[in-house]
Amino acid sequence: MNAVSDTLKPGTIIQDTYEITKLMGEGGMGATFAGRNLATDHDVAIKVISSSFAGNSRAIDLFKREANLLRTIQHEAVVRYETTLQDKDGRLFLVMELLEGEPLSHYTSQGARLSSDDVLKLGRRLAAGLDAIASVGTVHRDIAPDNIFVPNNDIQSAKLIDFGLASNTFGTEKSILGDDFAGKFSYCAPEQLGLFDGKISTKTDAYALGLVLMKIAGLPVPGEGQGLGAGPARREDLLIPADKVSPALHAVLTELLRADPADRPSPITPLFEGAMADGGQAVPQRSEKTKMAVKGAEKRQSGSRGLLVGGGAVAVLIAGAVGYFAITPNEAPSPTTAVVQGEIGTNALAADDPMTQINALVAEGDDDSLNAAFGALLTLGRDTGTSQETRIKALLMAARMTDPDTHAATPSPFPTPDPGLARRIYNNAAELGSDEAAQAAARLQE
Repeated sequence: MNAVSDTLKPGTIIQDTYEITKLMGEGGMGATFAGRNLATDHDVAIKVISSSFAGNSRAIDLFKREANLLRTIQHEAVVRYETTLQDKDGRLFLVMELLEGEPLSHYTSQGARLSSDDVLKLGRRLAAGLDAIASVGTVHRDIAPDNIFVPNNDIQSAKLIDFGLASNTFGTEKSILGDDFAGKFSYCAPEQLGLFDGKISTKTDAYALGLVLMKIAGLPVPGEGQGLGAGPARREDLLIPADKVSPALHAVLTELLRADPADRPSPITPLFEGAMADGGQAVPQRSEKTKMAVKGAEKRQSGSRGLLVGGGAVAVLIAGAVGYFAITPNEAPSPTTAVVQGEIGTNALAADDPMTQINALVAEGDDDSLNAAFGALLTLGRDTGTSQETRIKALLMAARMTDPDTHAATPSPFPTPDPGLARRIYNNAAELGSDEAAQAAARLQE
């Protein structure tokens, strides 16, 4: 099976108008290229679906849905749509503005954090984009650090990207995926995990934004890396430690991270604007529920329900007055600081021998345990505080869960193998020095 990049090379002209200049990224369904509009001489990004998916109605619907939604949304905090094309071979192309920079996940993966004031600046920017999305009856459904792009390190120019999983809330509460889960477990709202009747709405994106802002503020995210195990961690309102963030950010996060969607604000831009009044020192109007939660914080903390977010070691933030990121040389925090006590997978990461605990989860064999094990393996593989040998072992085990050659013989949370995902995990292990992983990645590249 040829990859998209094998047939679309730099210099390829699409419909006499767009020239491909370089490959930017490639995944299982297609690839994204940098290109140029020959008529106007401006740079663009070109997303193309693989010909191998041309007969896959679900993949085609996802692609067309993204194009149609982007066409209706015009906002500076949302990636700008240009056009959709189809060539003689039936390949679909989505042409968008070209963004230079990195996704927010590039920074969070290195342990970066922002001051409370800069978190509010980023939040206000993204909130305005989400409100624009909501105004046309659309739910993004996948608000996460890798779908927030930071052009040229400037958080005040951040943009929401990747609308492939978005859904129109008019007439249906399902995405194009039907009843399947859409989004990322680490940053999904309780209703995406079936809680509160599973009703998806524009308030679902508000909750996900709250989790993203927690992450970049240096706070542990309850349920992160635990797959379906994130559900119990988000069954109730999350309490934010008042000593870790400013009062204004504390109030904003508290409102966004209401467990029940009915209790979350909509629209959400006014929440940030109120918080940023008087130079970011103002505290937005709190709901009666917030006031009660703040008063009872100490009591709930001592109640050991595992829902109070605790502080952890984080890299120091250096942020300029205009909100630029600067990553310090400090190592990223150990992911174990983000684990919520009492949830599935927690003991695996906190144990003296996490691989033994992960193997015990795999041996249990149920869906929740396998999801928790897979998430724990990936988290362990990224943990710079863990030995290189253990990190490699964890990544190899995770990759085999989705490798076509080993999937049938390996307990896995995935019903079918995913060679693209397996290759990426193998590559991560190869970067740590694993020859076995490098060979497996090369095999899947063929």
